Amino acid sequence: MSPVFVPAQLLERLCAEIGTSNVIADDQGLDLISRTCIPYRELPGVGVFPINVEQVQAVVRLAGEFDVPVWPVSTGKNWGYGEKSACYPGGITMVLERMTRIWHVDEELAYAVVEPGVTYKQLNDYLKENHPSLWADVAGTTQYASVIGNALDKGRGLTPYADHFNAMCGMDVVLADGSLLQTGGGPVDGNQCRHVYKWGLGPYLDGVFAQSNLGIVVKSGVWLMPAPESFDWAVFEYTGAVGQFPQLIDDLRRLVFAGAVRARPHIANDFAMMCIVSQYPYAALDGKRCLSDEAMASWRKKHGVARWTFGCGLYGTAAEVRFQRRYLRRVLGRYGRVQFLGVAAEDTLLGRLARKVAPFINRMMGKSDAFMEALVPGINLFKGIPTDHFARQVYFKSHQEKPRQNIDPARDQCGFLWIGPVVPFTSGHVMAALKLAKEIFDRHEFDMFVELIVEGPRSMIMLLGVFYERNDPDDAARARGWYEETRFSFIAKGYPPYRTTTMSMPGSSDINPVSRDFLAAIKRAVDTQNLIAPGRYGTPGRGGRAAE
Repeated sequence: MSPVFVPAQLLERLCAEIGTSNVIADDQGLDLISRTCIPYRELPGVGVFPINVEQVQAVVRLAGEFDVPVWPVSTGKNWGYGEKSACYPGGITMVLERMTRIWHVDEELAYAVVEPGVTYKQLNDYLKENHPSLWADVAGTTQYASVIGNALDKGRGLTPYADHFNAMCGMDVVLADGSLLQTGGGPVDGNQCRHVYKWGLGPYLDGVFAQSNLGIVVKSGVWLMPAPESFDWAVFEYTGAVGQFPQLIDDLRRLVFAGAVRARPHIANDFAMMCIVSQYPYAALDGKRCLSDEAMASWRKKHGVARWTFGCGLYGTAAEVRFQRRYLRRVLGRYGRVQFLGVAAEDTLLGRLARKVAPFINRMMGKSDAFMEALVPGINLFKGIPTDHFARQVYFKSHQEKPRQNIDPARDQCGFLWIGPVVPFTSGHVMAALKLAKEIFDRHEFDMFVELIVEGPRSMIMLLGVFYERNDPDDAARARGWYEETRFSFIAKGYPPYRTTTMSMPGSSDINPVSRDFLAAIKRAVDTQNLIAPGRYGTPGRGGRAAE
């Protein structure tokens, strides 16, 4: 698609409507807001930062008047998927990070109403101060990611409320003509149920705005989790024989069905864990582009990392948590070591004692001190407390050390790329998918990063990732080659990704032509100029074709 020019008159009108301080048009500013971690980016013609709904509507109406497309993002911290970059050059990039109002929290019914600039940190801080009986699920990414933005892209968390889009209920959406749609199926400004009953009357509208370009979500209800009477946290390390791993997968599924696992744990392989506790051992490469099995085993042993590891929150009454402990110890104990360490995050005498003793126990078990640094942040994630500790892992290969604060891997040009095929939660499917992934990693000479994310009792998301040198064209091409082969190979096996990157949006709906054409027909009906994010998730680009 050819660059979309932003005329000077439009720039003047934007400044007049939303204020010069909310418009970026200089080269340095546009460079910064369009930086990505993936091997792809496009420069916008202008960046706008509206502070309220009226300004969003004003920008959309101006875009229509000048026929210039708008690419909306929330905070743009979907690192490894595309950040703030559009899938076409030029146009208006709309960043909603300055819309930070928490409109309402209902403690009895456990929901909040927030704008797209509200971050996990802001919401958690607000709840801790004003409504401590409520928890908000968080993603394992930065604490400064958008609650709404992550949910709209079907992001995942870790508590029983891990399905972030499922927790959205009742939206305000600016449409392509500038009008404001209220979903929920009831009367405008008078629907008492729009944030507590998802389905409304007639077709379910909230769903059409997930991974969508049919409108710009400017406010939404978000369901919160009542703090449980009792909480604990288990950590499991797989020490069983390689041949036992399929049985673990099937037993874990049964634990989820039985309610003994209510959290949504991420089962990390050894390489994924090493990203957290160490820096990349370049000296062990021995002239290769990725670690040999022997080098990986040596590195893993040095830090006391198991082949597979996961943490898991336990929730409920005291009796329910005791039941969960017994069940997990009995079942998971067949395959490795299970420890219950939730007390270590408590601000109590017992918690302080646990934190004091844990480093000595860790060392006795052959583990590096980095495990202790990750312990409390890891427990807290399962209590809805966000952290930047795990976002630091993406610096482990591109930088000599991980930063302690001011984390922004797109700005700092860390190269990494995610893809998450969905796989049925059976050992047969999971092992076949792992085998396929390993073959592709080996072909492209990348170390294999994988987390098996428990999506529910019936499916897993197999999060796969590579780390590469962002500003090395050859390495970027290698990463892109890995991504494309992974995407198409998994789709061919019937394992489609749960989300996609900006660079792979063109044609991403071609795998289902009837669905693609149906969505394109809806798009043409509600956005006749194709103004809002043309080409997003495989919908037609400008000119009626898929974005190129």
